[in-house]
Amino acid sequence: MQFGIFSLPTFFPEIDGTITEFYQHILQLLEDSERLGFDTAWVNEHHFHAYGGMIPAPPVLLAALAARTTRIRLGTSVALLPLQHPLATAEAYAMLDQISGGRLEFGIGRGFMRYDYQTLGVPWAEGQDRAVECIEIIRKAWRERPFSHRGGHYEFDQVSVWPPPLQTPHPPIWLAATSTPESFSWAGREGFQLLTVIYLLTVDELAALIERYREAAAAAGRPPESLRISTHLQVYCCEDGDAARREGEQAIRRYLDQINEARMQGGVPPLPIGELSVDRLVAEGRVAMGTPDECADVVERARQALGLTGVDCTFYFGGIDYPKAHASLELFAREVMPRFQRAPRVATRDDGAAPTAPAGQRALGAERGGKHTV
Repeated sequence: MQFGIFSLPTFFPEIDGTITEFYQHILQLLEDSERLGFDTAWVNEHHFHAYGGMIPAPPVLLAALAARTTRIRLGTSVALLPLQHPLATAEAYAMLDQISGGRLEFGIGRGFMRYDYQTLGVPWAEGQDRAVECIEIIRKAWRERPFSHRGGHYEFDQVSVWPPPLQTPHPPIWLAATSTPESFSWAGREGFQLLTVIYLLTVDELAALIERYREAAAAAGRPPESLRISTHLQVYCCEDGDAARREGEQAIRRYLDQINEARMQGGVPPLPIGELSVDRLVAEGRVAMGTPDECADVVERARQALGLTGVDCTFYFGGIDYPKAHASLELFAREVMPRFQRAPRVATRDDGAAPTAPAGQRALGAERGGKHTV
């Protein structure tokens, strides 16, 4: 089982300090996750709000991380395809793949914040169609030079996108799916890897949707061993389980309050928080908050129920201060992850084969020498 660190930052200046300090904390956590044995560092694109909006441009943050690391994979969870021009997206992420030495994991989605669409002038109702067309264009751009395209939103004649990505034919593609059955089926048919979120549904509901993904992949002739399934999991790991749940509940409430602020900014009703109980969330396997043994139990139950190949953990969220988030990261890596880890899997592309990079290529961080470890 693989482990990722996931950054969807919620910014609280009274706790997190200045924006400059906040970015340095995010980068330090992501950099240290390589030393601690994490496989992938994921960052999420959001806009125009303290909920996630500190990472409006994932390639910028991931390029900075590429210079600080040598091994860890660099993932987007997710790049919001409908909000950017697909040729610009293809260029930016191909450049990131080259700079990082072929370490990009390209997670895609349409997003769920309507205010982003409203502000950028993209009709919300077109989001899904635009996402489908954008990934078609990006795959063509990464495989063919030149290429042409005729679609519902874009038309190109004999255009060549430079640079190409380092991984061939392109980096692994992941689709984010949370609750829409057709999204799970589409991911399976297309051979995308699957990113999902465990805290929004019951484990049984999510398991049924993941089964749709597997069935669609099988019907399309995708071998089961080529599929990767990972879920986002909020983690607060402490030696004192009661303190972890007490402080974790406060963080979850602040996190959800900030989501609701961003939703209402776009005219979307807030999520019904009600009587939030972290004990219930832990019991249902939706968050991991407690001692290392208790966190490991949540991960194991999710692995068995969902058939996960990976878990992407958020440690720095909801106003958990940086020292506590870092201590949680260290403890989880030291006491929980070794119970599940084995030899790393080879990343797969959408036809089931391994993406490749030319021999001798190294990440920018490796060229700098010094403190970086492999």
